[in-house]
Amino acid sequence: LKLAAPTRRPRLGARRGLDRMNFPVPWRALLPLDAVPVVTGEDGRTLREICDATGAMVAVSMDGDTPATLSDKICTVSGSIEQKEAACRRIVDKLRGLQEVADQEPGVFVIIVPSNAAPMVVGTRGAQIKEVIELSGAEISVGKENIIGMLDQPIGITGTGGQVVSAVSKINAILQDLADRGRLQPSDFKYRPGAV
Repeated sequence: LKLAAPTRRPRLGARRGLDRMNFPVPWRALLPLDAVPVVTGEDGRTLREICDATGAMVAVSMDGDTPATLSDKICTVSGSIEQKEAACRRIVDKLRGLQEVADQEPGVFVIIVPSNAAPMVVGTRGAQIKEVIELSGAEISVGKENIIGMLDQPIGITGTGGQVVSAVSKINAILQDLADRGRLQPSDFKYRPGAV
């Protein structure tokens, strides 16, 4: 299911001495099967509301868009940083409601990153991920192995809604920097059957 809000071009601006983004990195998260109806709503209504309210484009993988071994669906959020943060917050809030997690209680959210970028997300001796943990206040666990059948690694983020969204944003900023330097390509963010 793929819905788009009214088209707005992502803000392209100077980032760490670069004139513009190579491409805007999509944010990707795992949605347990029981959470899909909560995020999408009847006939995609909830997903449309998220897109309309945030300006982001949100897509949930369909059968065949992921390996058969993965029971979860992949939620992909595209747009400007602000749009992605707002949509991510709404999705996190929906999941927290499903998990019956109170506002200030920690909840779990799992994102996926290209496996070739995971070492840079962690950083030398864990310095990069420690900084994300300190700045966001979330607990973060980087999967040591790829998701079976994919070239992606899961990253579990535990915290309040705000902490989770902050950590997701900071991790994706690292991915954006790698993309801006040409170390990640759009194909790194898509499932490629048989690539593993």
